[in-house]
Amino acid sequence: MTRFSRILPALCIVSMSWSPAAEAQNCQGRLATQAPLDDNDGFINMPVMIGGRPVTMLVDTGSDAGLFTALGAARLGLHRDGSRQTVMQGTGGVGRTVPNVRYLDLVIGALRLGGGSMPAGGLPGMPIVTPPVVGLLGADVLSRFDVEFDLPRHRISFWSIPSDAATCAFPNGWGGSFDTIPLTRQGSRLTFTAILDGQPISVLVDTGARSRILSRQAAIRLGVDPEMLDGDPGGITAGVDLHEASYHWHRFSRLVIGSETQRHPVLTVAPLDEPVDLLLGADWFADRDVLISYATNRMFVRHDR
Repeated sequence: MTRFSRILPALCIVSMSWSPAAEAQNCQGRLATQAPLDDNDGFINMPVMIGGRPVTMLVDTGSDAGLFTALGAARLGLHRDGSRQTVMQGTGGVGRTVPNVRYLDLVIGALRLGGGSMPAGGLPGMPIVTPPVVGLLGADVLSRFDVEFDLPRHRISFWSIPSDAATCAFPNGWGGSFDTIPLTRQGSRLTFTAILDGQPISVLVDTGARSRILSRQAAIRLGVDPEMLDGDPGGITAGVDLHEASYHWHRFSRLVIGSETQRHPVLTVAPLDEPVDLLLGADWFADRDVLISYATNRMFVRHDR
């Protein structure tokens, strides 16, 4: 039995700012492919081909593995994988076992990744796009490459990086200035440390979250009064485990990520059954060019175009 888990590593604290003048070692990777990338109401998604059929999938760096919806699997005519099933556990912490299905020939742009097995479960929400969303791509696929999320230009780039990439100081083809944020990795998920209202918080790089989601426990630790929090506007949300929980929007004083300081950010506060304080979601990626380097365990954030 495979496990679709949310187990996170220990966290790295250091953040740096780099420019090409500071280091001469470039990551001379090969561009494997580029594809369109969209953000539809907080759902980051891209077109792919599965078994020769065009579909759309969400792109989720915070998920260990990919997922087909039951309707998506039926649309594609996928058959059950009798040898595998998956325990799906989302941010609500409630696990459930779902069957796997086998798929053939996953293609992203010009990149052919072959077939495999993915769980078939449910997603709490999906954008209405054409072609329709059939599931999500997780970090098990993404981590084979260095992946650049450039939502302002509506494109995603997959870079194949050489085996000595650990010595690379800055990303292929990037000029100007940018932040370099060291990441800590366990499996395929990536974390780092940010500063919120003067205190360090642990952060998961999670393009599958629609917003920046702070755990309720972390908010209270930072000094937010629980009664005040309960009086903030909010609603009901759910993760891939389909476990519902209430959330609230709360305004904090200052969030520091790398060399960037955001004043008076409004964060979503919700219960998180994760050993992490904040999910860095789609609202942060929406207006940035970000390269996630799985080869070097670094995240590059461009300052200028």
